[in-house]
Amino acid sequence: MLWQRVLTAVVGIPILLALIYLGGWYLGAAILLLSLLGLREFFRLADATGFRPGRWIGYTAGALLFLATMGATRYADWWGWGVPLEARLASDLLLVLLAAVIALLIEQVVLFRPAAMANAGLTLLGVIYLPLMLSYLVRLRTFWPELMRLDRTHFLVPAGACWLVLVVFTCWAEDTAAYAVGKTLGRHKLCPTISPGKTVEGSVAGFLAAVLVAAALGYWFGLPVLHGAVLGALLGVVAQLGDLSKSVMKRQAGVKDSGAILPGHGGVLDRFDSLLFSAPVAFYYLSWLIR
Repeated sequence: MLWQRVLTAVVGIPILLALIYLGGWYLGAAILLLSLLGLREFFRLADATGFRPGRWIGYTAGALLFLATMGATRYADWWGWGVPLEARLASDLLLVLLAAVIALLIEQVVLFRPAAMANAGLTLLGVIYLPLMLSYLVRLRTFWPELMRLDRTHFLVPAGACWLVLVVFTCWAEDTAAYAVGKTLGRHKLCPTISPGKTVEGSVAGFLAAVLVAAALGYWFGLPVLHGAVLGALLGVVAQLGDLSKSVMKRQAGVKDSGAILPGHGGVLDRFDSLLFSAPVAFYYLSWLIR
């Protein structure tokens, strides 16, 4: 219902902005909780299609992957050498994934579980799809700790908080515009076999909204308008891909919503699906742009 969506937004947005501003483990703990709840929904969808992923191995590996991202520092000291953050983080993530693969093979293959390889693959997919992808929201916030002055104001805000706000609000603008225009003006189906409610008109409106919002917020945060628009265009595409990927899973599972934890919005996957692909894309684009 509309009033539930509005109430969730009124309560949730101030909390989210406060967490983004505080950053650190405040934000990290909240996103870790969301990623594990989303992983739970993912496993439920897998169960509905007849598979049995390794839940507790997935939860443990997902938490460890996320904590590896949170715990990474700018430089590590291995054997007397300064190791850049990306090298240390990549090594930590590979170790966690290797341990998860071994544990899954023991659980699924050695114990002769039905559809063992498919279950193991689904478990690893869920770990990468949710905890790892959502960890990029924390990386966006922590990678740029320096303070920046907002354009034409006296406010000093951590740069990472600005970039995270840009990504979140761009994705929400895309989702809102696509929903509103699709409901009122939509005539041509976008992907009727995957998501009958999505329309070409809504998709175009969502894309344009993403470009405009990213360009405007980027300019306010000191980003050239062209780069803000390019980032918005990228997010306008990948956010919709994230939404469609979730729709495929729900379609195969035969459910309307992935969960019911957020009144009026459904589950974590229903609300944060667009951020799953958008956060990594934004992080690497901004990393390339802002040295």
